[in-house]
Amino acid sequence: MTKCIVCKKKIGLYLRVNNEGISFCSDECYEGADDSPDDRDHPYIDDYDAMRWEYIACTNLYDPEAGEEEIKELQERIESALDEFWDYTALEGEDGVFAREIYRYWQELEELGEKIRLGRDV
Repeated sequence: MTKCIVCKKKIGLYLRVNNEGISFCSDECYEGADDSPDDRDHPYIDDYDAMRWEYIACTNLYDPEAGEEEIKELQERIESALDEFWDYTALEGEDGVFAREIYRYWQELEELGEKIRLGRDV
């Protein structure tokens, strides 16, 4: 069980990392951490933030009881995110902390898309 270094709460869906690989439970703890490195100039930070928020949004939107239209929209959103960040699959997370996290989110979104597809096709 990983805990946030700031508040000591268990880290869940809103996990945030910095470029040193330190985990936080939320953006608030990330921003409030003492001596945290400035990630704004990291070349992958914008992609990391975008993929992280897509993953959080899609996970929160997933409802196996949703109607066909909502499921279709979620599947399209997942496919769009997977397409947008496809380049990170070639790296397999081997280009630093943010590349690893983007790749992990990519894999988890792919699994969610598969879960939705299988759930609707069965």
